Amino acid sequence: MSKKSVTRKGEKVTVIGLGRSGTAAAAQLVREGAEVLIVDDRDQAVPAALQGQPLQYHLGHWNTEDLFWADRIIVSPGFPLSRLPSRALADAGIAVISEMGWAASHLSAPLIAITGTNGKSTTTTLVGEILKANGHKVFVGGNLGVPLSLAIGGRWDFIVAEVSSYQLEAPGDFHPHIAVLLNITPDHLDRYPDTTAYRKTKWRIFENQMPTDHAVFNVTEPFPETLRSHRVCFGLTPEAEVRVQEGGIVSDLKSTGERLLQVSALRLQGAHNIENALAAVAVTQQCGVPSEIIQKVLTAFEGLPHRMEWVRDVGGVRYINDSKGTNVGAVMKSLEGITTPVILIAGGQDKGCDFTPLLPVIGKKVKHLILLGTAREKLAHCFAGYAAMTQASSMEEAVRIAGATAQPGDCVLLSPACASFDQFRDYQHRGEVFKGAVAALRSSYGHRDDT
Repeated sequence: MSKKSVTRKGEKVTVIGLGRSGTAAAAQLVREGAEVLIVDDRDQAVPAALQGQPLQYHLGHWNTEDLFWADRIIVSPGFPLSRLPSRALADAGIAVISEMGWAASHLSAPLIAITGTNGKSTTTTLVGEILKANGHKVFVGGNLGVPLSLAIGGRWDFIVAEVSSYQLEAPGDFHPHIAVLLNITPDHLDRYPDTTAYRKTKWRIFENQMPTDHAVFNVTEPFPETLRSHRVCFGLTPEAEVRVQEGGIVSDLKSTGERLLQVSALRLQGAHNIENALAAVAVTQQCGVPSEIIQKVLTAFEGLPHRMEWVRDVGGVRYINDSKGTNVGAVMKSLEGITTPVILIAGGQDKGCDFTPLLPVIGKKVKHLILLGTAREKLAHCFAGYAAMTQASSMEEAVRIAGATAQPGDCVLLSPACASFDQFRDYQHRGEVFKGAVAALRSSYGHRDDT
């Protein structure tokens, strides 16, 4: 545990954000004897977990005095650091650290941290399942939805954390024993000036690692020149230490050319999920998990909701919920993994990304494009000239249009390439609304209900 991150009794801490991360951090700070002020732009009810606690709140409106009051500031991931007077805070000796970085400094179990544009949640969950199957007590959380602060005080054999770029903007002494970078494609360009800045933020997952730690990279990704930890590569090409070879998953980490299982035995579908499985092998073999345990979990794991999730078949038409496909790279991977004609539902809140890389795969795979959300005009302009394109005002309308358009053998895919916050609480809510609309489809579209 870093001495710089230990909370002193009576220390003044401002927590920015009253979401899950801020709530968990504030509760732990109170247990440690800190004097805590929580600020949030939203005027909202105090969560049940904090009611009755000796806390101060400035909700709906707060100012810089709330920052300079503190000895330390803990930032929730949704809050952009660009809003802080960073230089003045540094001059005042006030440390700014993410909830994840602060929580990690309290943990003694080996920390496995997984980042990347796409596949973080699936790989994090898969690593956790493999370690649990080997009899370990494992905390799985982070950006996955369970704040790392909730791991404090538990007796864990391993901590497995999904890590977003937002959480890496102020990592403090965040020091994973195994750090994983799955991939980087353009994303969050409403928060970062360009992809280079986004990549450098992702690279911060490695900055506190030492030669005794491990950095697990996709073989296609560059790595920082300052990297000090032991590098392990996974990927679909022969030079990777964990790779696909002659239809099988092969690893050199325990013995050269060890074949763990055939790719065809995986329940996870798509090339991106093969890479996720390879990353999980690279991590868990370094944790000493026997190959037979890894094989067992890999062949049983079916994936997570809202990530290429089969919803139902109606009249020979397959409906797939990929609401977590919130960027161009994710949608490209999802489309590439489908072998039947696709009716694609896309759109939502624009994150500043260029949609033109989708043009070739849409031209090859998509027979009808349905656009919704605040980004639909930008998407329509990008795909101008694509004849089979319709705009919808709601998810329900989009699904009705898809149902009326689809023919037996087609796939209706929700993969938005956008954030969800224009019409929904989050991507989970968007996916559930899609599934509800699909459940409401009837034979009026000429389909027999197969489920």
